[in-house]
Amino acid sequence: MGIVVNRSVLASGVARVLSVLSLLVLAGCASKSIETVELVTEELKEQRWQLHRDGLEQLQHWQLTGRLNLRVPGESGTLSIDWQQQQAQYSLLLDGPLGSSVARVYGSDNGVSVSVSNETRYGSSPEDLLYSLTGWQFPVSYLKHWVVGLPAPDSDARIMLNNLGYPERIEQSGWDIVYRKRSSTDGLYLPTRLTISSGDVRLSLIVSDWRL
Repeated sequence: MGIVVNRSVLASGVARVLSVLSLLVLAGCASKSIETVELVTEELKEQRWQLHRDGLEQLQHWQLTGRLNLRVPGESGTLSIDWQQQQAQYSLLLDGPLGSSVARVYGSDNGVSVSVSNETRYGSSPEDLLYSLTGWQFPVSYLKHWVVGLPAPDSDARIMLNNLGYPERIEQSGWDIVYRKRSSTDGLYLPTRLTISSGDVRLSLIVSDWRL
């Protein structure tokens, strides 16, 4: 039998957490810049991008840790994040100040669950579950692509490349993804600082560690 959760309890719990975390300041982290000032043609940029994209699309298993800042109308806060992706399966641990657990998210193609304040809610998709808990609309399923520096595969996207063929910005489904820093991990340059925004909703991610 599934666990029955009071929606208002979960939503208010999330609101309380974000209210407390709004007092925190998003910490920065150092990352090596890889941009160059060389003049290159758009054709060469595209060739470099295709080579880089091929490598990213082969990633099936990865883990990132870092800090996540979320700003939505009336709320903002900063969380520590530990995200593990194993093909279609994923788990995210979100922690607040002094390591206090805020939420645990587990999912696969079969559905997703989120546990907040010792209560658990289940959904068929992360988008539906997030909306039922908070009323926020966010393309959660796209995040696993955006955080590694790829557009989601099932929607048209506008990609702006730097001289080395890495995306500086991706515009997709009404969302603006801006990549500010990258670092080398096992031969791939992965984002270490990015922002995702649409209207009044803004998510900032600073990655302290990538593991492939």
